[in-house]
Amino acid sequence: MRIAHISDLHFGSICWSPLQFLSKRWTGNLNFVFKRKKNFHYNRLIDLIDLFKQQNVTHVSITGDLSVTSRRKEFKMARRYIDLLKNEGFAVFTIPGNHDQYTKRSYRKRSFYRFFDAKYDKGCSFDLKQDKVTYTPLQDGFWLMGIDTAVATSLISSEGYFSPQLEENFTKALEEIPKHEKVILMNHFPFFCNDSTKKQLLRGTLLKNILQKHPNVLLYLHGHTHRQTVADLRGSDLPIISDSGCTPHSKNGACHLFDFDDNKLKLDVYRYDGEWSKSESHSFKTT
Repeated sequence: MRIAHISDLHFGSICWSPLQFLSKRWTGNLNFVFKRKKNFHYNRLIDLIDLFKQQNVTHVSITGDLSVTSRRKEFKMARRYIDLLKNEGFAVFTIPGNHDQYTKRSYRKRSFYRFFDAKYDKGCSFDLKQDKVTYTPLQDGFWLMGIDTAVATSLISSEGYFSPQLEENFTKALEEIPKHEKVILMNHFPFFCNDSTKKQLLRGTLLKNILQKHPNVLLYLHGHTHRQTVADLRGSDLPIISDSGCTPHSKNGACHLFDFDDNKLKLDVYRYDGEWSKSESHSFKTT
């Protein structure tokens, strides 16, 4: 089993409709036109497919922000990319980020789930769209779990929300997984805040407290910050942190590849410099 972690793909297109001024969408559109458009290189995502094939990747985890302003056109672009991955035989798992619930309308209609799976496994009793959590067994005693903490926010905010409903369902979902088996958790937001409070995960401390009570959560995959990060927090009874940055970004893009065996986890960081190549490696004991 080899898992790839990518994030914050931000598939975007310029919106000309005057209706954008009735929502927050115009701010995201301006940001895309004057900033994101020149810094994002989507061809790198296509090149990743060859890397995944060369490196025998089996699963791809995408931790949110597949779009810029949660437009149908943007979701369709992201969906086409995911279809390319699936057509090559990769199992692909997604969760929404704040840009995927960008307007009140897209959040209310849960538009993200018209294009992307709400369940990772048909046998799972939890659904991302309704319960904000889902999971699936992988292999070798590993499970993959995703949580949805993305909400529509005010004009200048990009907060997430670990809601009381999710707190309850997340705890129940963890209890359904055998204690001796390992969990890989996907969330768009980090559970700690090193940025402006306008970018934080509200009630993130409660998520942190739950993680400290469940040491079988080995890996926490997230995005949102656009800063590639690897951190082993197990000394504080927390998981190993993986933030792959903003994968298609000209400077901050990265891809993380994970290998698992009985007592060791290997993490390779790949960056783009004309082509995707390994920039660093990390090894963690898991027993």
